[in-house]
Amino acid sequence: MKKILDILSFLLILANIIVSCLFYFTTDKVAIPKHWTTVGQMDAYGETWLILLLAGISLLVYILMVVSEKHHVVNLPFKVKHEPSARPYVDLMLAWSNFLVMSILLYVDMAVAQYVGLNMMVFYALIVVLFIADFYYTRKIYLCGRK
Repeated sequence: MKKILDILSFLLILANIIVSCLFYFTTDKVAIPKHWTTVGQMDAYGETWLILLLAGISLLVYILMVVSEKHHVVNLPFKVKHEPSARPYVDLMLAWSNFLVMSILLYVDMAVAQYVGLNMMVFYALIVVLFIADFYYTRKIYLCGRK
């Protein structure tokens, strides 16, 4: 499952970069949305080049998450008692987090490019799923070595 999530995360960041570049290089200088209210109304606009900055930030986040996944770095509110049994859960938590964060960033990037409308329910649902996945795997890691 971890390999599939890693491949999907890579494809999502690749799609994010492609969407940003495609939008930037194929459209005239237009104002793009750079901020939405909590109900999804655009309330601030920016220059077209900001979409490239958004893709760069997404790429940076992806690289940081891949590095933390490679080194099994997580910040947990407890000490892991039995690291060998917890490691698969740490890897899965990081893979799911990477996949869901890349999904959120691609959705926002596509909304900025105005390929899709920003539906705040979808945005919030992805964040809730991210929290649920992190909570689930944090609990699994906590229970390792405590039985």
